[in-house]
Amino acid sequence: MKLTDAERAENQEALARMTLVQKLGYIWEYYKFPLVLILIAAIALGSVLYYRITWRDPLLYVGYANVAVGDTLNSALGEGFTRSVGADSGRTEVKTYRNLYLSRDASAQNHQYSYASRLKIMAAMTGGQLDVLLMNQEAYDIMSAGGYLLPLGDLLERDSALRSAIGDCLTENTVILEDNEIEHNLDERVPYRVVTETKANAIRLTPFVLFSQAGFSGDVYLGVIGNSSRLDTVLQYIRYLTAE
Repeated sequence: MKLTDAERAENQEALARMTLVQKLGYIWEYYKFPLVLILIAAIALGSVLYYRITWRDPLLYVGYANVAVGDTLNSALGEGFTRSVGADSGRTEVKTYRNLYLSRDASAQNHQYSYASRLKIMAAMTGGQLDVLLMNQEAYDIMSAGGYLLPLGDLLERDSALRSAIGDCLTENTVILEDNEIEHNLDERVPYRVVTETKANAIRLTPFVLFSQAGFSGDVYLGVIGNSSRLDTVLQYIRYLTAE
């Protein structure tokens, strides 16, 4: 209902007599709905602006499975690589998945942690957001057996000099082509049968400078995810990691 001039003047006079707290209470009481809408819009706009300002395009996606990487090495593996290929570190980055854990240990705590990491890895691979895994031997065995790693022969054929330089560190592992694990687990009377083959699907990184001086207790392997769409960048990454 539209107020008369007299009513409007009376309201203005009453508002003028209020204390600051009373005025704020009055404004909130009568205008809270549009104020809430304005606040929501401001938050949404701020979130969009922050995302646009801070977002950096992924140059490569790298995961660390059973490999503890400190901040210094993580920076070398990410920002160091970005600089080495002349990419703008303000607009691009190596996106990393840290603290992934893969294990066949059946204990409850380890199983839950490993299961959560497997889900994260599977989701990243399905979304095309995982290119390279740095792994210890156990994680490498699991990823290789599952057939998730790219055989590296064809990839390294693109760079004969690189292949020659890292040839001694190209590593073979078992890939399961077919098995009856589900049937065996459901009924242990069913004998386990498996068909496997051996493929060269990882590079042992431990001899190279970045890793030989990092204090790892065992070998670290690089595997390339089979469905990676960034193989040219993966090759650049391998060159960077294995440089003397």
